[in-house]
Amino acid sequence: MAQLHFTRRLSDNLLQQTLQMALPQLRVFPWALLLGEEPMEFNSGNPAHVFFEVTESGIPHYTQQLNLYRTPESDWEERALWLGQLLSVSCNVEVLVPFTHPEKPDNPFYNIVFRNGESYLADDSQTEFGEPDAKPVRVLGPYILPPVQFDGAGNRR
Repeated sequence: MAQLHFTRRLSDNLLQQTLQMALPQLRVFPWALLLGEEPMEFNSGNPAHVFFEVTESGIPHYTQQLNLYRTPESDWEERALWLGQLLSVSCNVEVLVPFTHPEKPDNPFYNIVFRNGESYLADDSQTEFGEPDAKPVRVLGPYILPPVQFDGAGNRR
């Protein structure tokens, strides 16, 4: 699963088009899980059918959360970062993606923030999620991610 947070609301249609462009060998469906009904053409037996759900984000400054399901399990974090960067540029939106810092893998408070495709290390240790007056996620500075590529089915090249 990939989890991404956006600073503004993006339509399901825009997200579906952008994700479908990034993963052309998969069929991407929007699905509001809490509302129940699965998309008409979605086939859970077909591994090429993936879906996303959009909800409210509990992170201050980030209004919308996207969860993408049924992508390959391997390289899930790298894929989420790759998609975050792509969506940041394609949709002209700031994107926050949870991140495991390679030098501090036990610290759960790191994130990567993408602004116009540029990556920044961020820290949410002082942020109280879901609180209206909470401190925002603190951007620590630019952070260079190792280059990574994925094929049209979401597998690392």
